[in-house]
Amino acid sequence: MDAFVFVVVLSAALMHAIWNSIIQKSKNSFLESFNFGIWKIPLTLCLVFILPLPDKSSWPFIACSVCVHFIYTYTLVYSYNNNDLTKVYPIFRGAPPLIVLLFSYLFLNEVISSIGWLAVVITSIGILSISLTGKKIDVKSMFSVTLVAVSIVAYSIIDGLGARASLNSLSYLSWVFLIHWSLYIPFILNRYGWEACISHTKNNLISGMFASLISFIGYSLILWAMTKVPIAYVVALRETSIIFVGIIGWLFLSEKPSKIKFLSIIIIALGAGLLRLS
Repeated sequence: MDAFVFVVVLSAALMHAIWNSIIQKSKNSFLESFNFGIWKIPLTLCLVFILPLPDKSSWPFIACSVCVHFIYTYTLVYSYNNNDLTKVYPIFRGAPPLIVLLFSYLFLNEVISSIGWLAVVITSIGILSISLTGKKIDVKSMFSVTLVAVSIVAYSIIDGLGARASLNSLSYLSWVFLIHWSLYIPFILNRYGWEACISHTKNNLISGMFASLISFIGYSLILWAMTKVPIAYVVALRETSIIFVGIIGWLFLSEKPSKIKFLSIIIIALGAGLLRLS
């Protein structure tokens, strides 16, 4: 993997860890998702007027992506609202790289090197091993976590292909997020009411705006990278965000790391290093 692309994806992984931590840290993750999403509407609205339209061949991908992102957002927020960040994050982030790798090889005809295969497998093993520590999650939460994992696989493939077809990955993402959040925000308003949503946003204005901005920048970098290298490589390297999640959980969320977590982080770092060589 090209050094510049490698650094770009790692930067996006850090941003991903930060905004996920902000949402999970909130007392009500659903209200925080409103605060997080409301700012994406004016941002993307400006961008769709400035940027050229995505190529017409990418619009079916945009439609599918909006549907998947809605499911992803709701199940992600539900999981964070009922579980510790460092417990559920490795579960729904560990399996997708392997599944995307197999799909890319079998159906997308992407060229995956031997080192690439090894790197993705090692990274996934390292991520999943973190979930072996700590308390177990209940059946209801496991269902939502599974849906998150399935959604990650789906939107990774859809958006990777859509970004390539669009000829402008930033324009593609702007339309996906504009439509998605324009649908999701009324859904949260209907559930919690205008007063509760606005009150939460006023009390958490800076964190919401910051999380919204870095999540958009981070994912735009991911989609750009997917137009340059195999989608599976980008998905696997992005999941090194678990390293940053562990650090954030330890420093700011009072989540004590175990020996297994330290070992898992070393394994993930090894996988990331191999991806650089792939």
